[in-house]
Amino acid sequence: MSTSPTVGFVRHEFLPPSETFIYTSMRSLQRYAVRVFAVERLSREKFPGGEVTALRDQPLGAVEALLYRATTLSPRLSRWARGLSLIHAHLGQTGAHALLTASRCGLPLVTSFYGKDVTVRRSRLRLLPAYWHYAALASALFRRGDRFLALSRHMRGELVAQGCPESKIRVVPLGVDLSRFQPAPRPSRARTRVLMVGREVEKKGFDDGLRACARARDEGADLEVMLLGTGSAGAGPLRALAESLRLEVTWAAPSTPVPAAMQEADVLLVPSRTARDGDQEGTPTVICEGSAAGLPIVATRHAGIPEQVEDGATGLLADERDVAGLAGHLMRLSRSAGERRALGEAGRRKMQAEYSVEAHRERLQAVYDEVLGRSR
Repeated sequence: MSTSPTVGFVRHEFLPPSETFIYTSMRSLQRYAVRVFAVERLSREKFPGGEVTALRDQPLGAVEALLYRATTLSPRLSRWARGLSLIHAHLGQTGAHALLTASRCGLPLVTSFYGKDVTVRRSRLRLLPAYWHYAALASALFRRGDRFLALSRHMRGELVAQGCPESKIRVVPLGVDLSRFQPAPRPSRARTRVLMVGREVEKKGFDDGLRACARARDEGADLEVMLLGTGSAGAGPLRALAESLRLEVTWAAPSTPVPAAMQEADVLLVPSRTARDGDQEGTPTVICEGSAAGLPIVATRHAGIPEQVEDGATGLLADERDVAGLAGHLMRLSRSAGERRALGEAGRRKMQAEYSVEAHRERLQAVYDEVLGRSR
């Protein structure tokens, strides 16, 4: 009786709450078994189950974690790798740490990139200890690694520009559990509900989003604005900005279910931009979720977003930091429930075809098959 080959996922923090996409990817696999190696296990309630080895949970694990962080050497990681068919490292810096173990154990190495890890080598983030090994070993990783997974064609181009062989790169978009995000009947109403969702970090561009909403209001759009962030509800600079703009904003509690917030919205606003430290998005999961929920997307031409949002077909795009452009799109959609509905319906069809769990699984397993020389 044949058994499924086993893939070893490596993610040093397994998993921050925002990284649902890695958990979804792991759980989606059908022809491959998965076990996980981490330095520290996080969010156990959100990401239960799975065969996870976390260094800090082991006897003397804190000491070995320091050794591993400093040298990329971990005896426990080498023992964990026994019986694997390949190692799949999540984030470029994790791939650099996994390179030694993959080489010593004679295992193929696949590395996934997600956003910040693509730009870190040319930003000041490379000076932080967390990125030292990646900054030093990226060239060796590109040379010795077997495959590199990018979320978009834009990301593939960024990796090629940094010396990664294009022949080793495969574009594997995010896989999103679309069943959690269903279109809801949106009755005709005077006010248009604009939603922003995500971590309250610079690259999300929420301040640009608030300014765009205020400008659209000043030009006659009747908007309701909700921001569902991961920080304290409504606290800090964003709230101060909204008050200075005299913009009424509903600051949703971080515990608010995203699907519920999307069912109450009319437009999803994603004003992403490149942060001052070079941090960028990959392909924001929230766009997949919003389109799956039947929302039209107003977003920026940033990173892989133009591949997620077809301008004029599933949403409307403006340049990064183009507050006037974003405001104009909000004005346009506030005046036409029919256009909002048509863009939302097209967006859901696009997500089902390109960003579903099923589509992701087939692309990812095809990469594993290719690396291992297996036929389907």
